[in-house]
Amino acid sequence: MKYNTLFMMMMLSGSAMSAELPSFLDANDINNAEFTCLGDAPQYSEKDQKYVDILWDETLQYLQSYAVALTNSENGPCLNSDEAMYDSTEGGKNMCIMDRRDMKLLVKNIYQVINNPTEAKKCFGAREDVNWIYSPGGELAQKSPVAKWLNRTTFNTFFDTKVTNKDVRKLGKEFTKNFTKMVTGDEIKMPSAFPTDISANTLPNLWAAAGWFPMYAEESKRNDKNYNNIRGGYAYAEIFGHWGLLRIDEINNQKVGAEIGMTVQSVDTLYPYHNHAISEIYYNMRVPACTNEFKSFAVREDSPLLTTVKQDDKMRQVQFDAGQHNGHTMWLSGSADIDPLMYFHQNTIHAFEVDGSCEAKPEERAIVSVWARSNADDKRNDYGTTLLCESAKNPGTPAHKDEVIQCDLTKKKW
Repeated sequence: MKYNTLFMMMMLSGSAMSAELPSFLDANDINNAEFTCLGDAPQYSEKDQKYVDILWDETLQYLQSYAVALTNSENGPCLNSDEAMYDSTEGGKNMCIMDRRDMKLLVKNIYQVINNPTEAKKCFGAREDVNWIYSPGGELAQKSPVAKWLNRTTFNTFFDTKVTNKDVRKLGKEFTKNFTKMVTGDEIKMPSAFPTDISANTLPNLWAAAGWFPMYAEESKRNDKNYNNIRGGYAYAEIFGHWGLLRIDEINNQKVGAEIGMTVQSVDTLYPYHNHAISEIYYNMRVPACTNEFKSFAVREDSPLLTTVKQDDKMRQVQFDAGQHNGHTMWLSGSADIDPLMYFHQNTIHAFEVDGSCEAKPEERAIVSVWARSNADDKRNDYGTTLLCESAKNPGTPAHKDEVIQCDLTKKKW
């Protein structure tokens, strides 16, 4: 791949060289970019700085490879762009992901960072003072000098002290026990669009020390519509974004909407139908044990398959018959090798199912993804909220695949 030599030279030189820009970016917006941090610039002693530097170097590698993947057109019909599935109905619908303005801006923000690493680093910190992000613990953390230095509260302690549901706690402890095996090993594979491996196999400190959040595990009204196995078997970490390690408010006086990180969802789970008011993308990083192990569902808010049942000036409540006779055909299979990239427009209703029946040791396996949201700066659209759908017949309970589901879609403001 044409990017490999330049990429490795840049990394080996401590990011002293500028990365090659996609043709749709204006170098004048990239070179000598000016950064405004979100919050005060973190300060560290010389002793601690060496650990922050390790985390920063792995962050740059992560971001650089990600930007190259999104703009890589070698595997499809796109120009300066990877191809993404955005709707799983009607046999599936794909698009060139860089046709989206929000994706161009996300990639632009990444290149502004990696081409101005000294200035961008002023907005970077280990987030050691944040008490709601955690260490997965286990072998991953034990082998990471950065994770040991940070000494974050572990998943084990989190599930023991913060989770009251006994079933969720038990599932969470199993998730914790196997987390290292889930994110490392031969089953983890980067999609071919990536010039380098940015998984935990190659960037162990970043994956061990980024700070993970099991976002559904604690009790909340939202979780009435959730499944216990997802509550105990799902976590995400944010690298770049408002809640992450690299917290930038503005670049060249323009708000930064990028949120970039990774997710882990254990097998034998259905991440329930849900939606949110900002766009989101996933790259699948797992080799499945069988063809249809990883399946995804996505339907856009303007699809004729959705029926509006009521609305006000803020929300539109819709229903979708997930149990219709051809409903199973609306779930599409994907993996690191086949259709690895998914893009969900604002208010797209989507879900992920992982079938562990073909896994020899399902408790040790998960779907692992590089994840991002692209316009998180627009707080008018409640950027931080994921809304779970519900059963139309029994509102307030989880939506199943064989029934009519009901979802609240945000009426977006521009």
